[in-house]
Amino acid sequence: MTTTTLQDDLLGMLGERGVLSDPRSLSTFSKDAFYYSPVLRGLLDGKLADVIAAPQTVEELQELVRYACARNIPLTMRGSGTGNYGQCVPLQGGVVVSTHRLNRILALDEAPGVVRAEPGVRLGQIERQARPLGWELRCYPSTWATAALGGFVGGGFGGVGSVRNGVLWDGFLKSVTVMEVTPEAALHTLSGSELTGFIHAYGTSGIMVELEVNLAPAVPWEEAALSFPTLEQALRFGAELTLDSLEDKRLISLHEWPIPSFFGPLQAAGGVAEARALALLELREGRTGAVLERSRAFGGDLTYSAPASAYHAGKFCLSDFTWNHTTLWAMRNDPGWTYLQSNLSSDVGEALKQMEALRTYHLESGSRVAFHLEIGRQAPDTPGERVFISALDLISVPDAPGIAAAIAERERLGVSVANPHTYYLDADPRWSGQPVLDARARFNPLGLLNPGKLSAGAEALGAT
Repeated sequence: MTTTTLQDDLLGMLGERGVLSDPRSLSTFSKDAFYYSPVLRGLLDGKLADVIAAPQTVEELQELVRYACARNIPLTMRGSGTGNYGQCVPLQGGVVVSTHRLNRILALDEAPGVVRAEPGVRLGQIERQARPLGWELRCYPSTWATAALGGFVGGGFGGVGSVRNGVLWDGFLKSVTVMEVTPEAALHTLSGSELTGFIHAYGTSGIMVELEVNLAPAVPWEEAALSFPTLEQALRFGAELTLDSLEDKRLISLHEWPIPSFFGPLQAAGGVAEARALALLELREGRTGAVLERSRAFGGDLTYSAPASAYHAGKFCLSDFTWNHTTLWAMRNDPGWTYLQSNLSSDVGEALKQMEALRTYHLESGSRVAFHLEIGRQAPDTPGERVFISALDLISVPDAPGIAAAIAERERLGVSVANPHTYYLDADPRWSGQPVLDARARFNPLGLLNPGKLSAGAEALGAT
């Protein structure tokens, strides 16, 4: 089949607004933020879809899936393209299916705090509609204003709110309606343990067409930036604050100098203290003063605050400098930076030893490292609760061998790494493994969804 024939056939199904085939659109919709990685830039630059499809209804999507199955055409689902690992890059061409027109909030039930929405809805839209009704998202990425719900579930982990409510596996989803990629394109509504096969699965296990999301009771959040003489003092303070169940918080994000110097808008607002570490916090309204006093024992000092009345309403919010936005600010300042995702020990003393050993390693290997830490909880309020210290550590290592060596050193020190320099889903220790493979076998039996994102070993395991 020629590309022209494919485009013409899709135009007949979806209309002019539902098909994009100009060079700019093909380039834009065929990539995400994989440019954070010098390795992925080399592997994925130039990978393009043959055509971009943007269905507006489930029925249009079903027609597209039936068409693709009949002709063995690869389909790659795409949200807003805010992911960083090449999740939505079409390795084998075919059709990139953008969900930006499947963007409705279908219901927002105030009683149990549940929102039902299509996959292309923006997380910021949910947050803004839910808060006046007394609810908020349980967690969301730093790209909350633009990130799509389906893309976050399919490629994310946690984010702002994880220190309070856990990560995506911790009750974020209530149910999901999935379209199987078969000639029938049948729909299935799943809940409970079946949801695991679709969380952080890179869109390989089935097409999510409707998601029910559990919300959290809304809290009036105020923002505070506290500076500390060293990252060690900031971490000791942040860990203590995390474990205090009586002090409500939505964000604890810690940044070693010189990272705070990269945050231009915050620096212009006077929120950055020269040569000091920085803690970015979201606290319950009225609590900044008490938390500041508590931080004094660790050398803390207030550099910036914003009231709850200005939350998500100003020119910037502190979460704009956290999670993977931190890497973006660093790269804008110096393109030589990239990053890793290192899971440090939850014991503060051991985590500090791991970071010190890594500083020595990078110094001796002729590279730089600067630590950015996100503190959160997994399985909160259960016997299996675990506090995590996630280092989205900035490193100045330009090539694949150097990055592999840096990862190996972390693993030698007992630090597991979710490698952001590979597009293989199963290289990420956070993926769910067999539940994803089982869902893929059931709902994507032809293997047409996002092919190439599982290693040969995982493919073989899923086929057994």
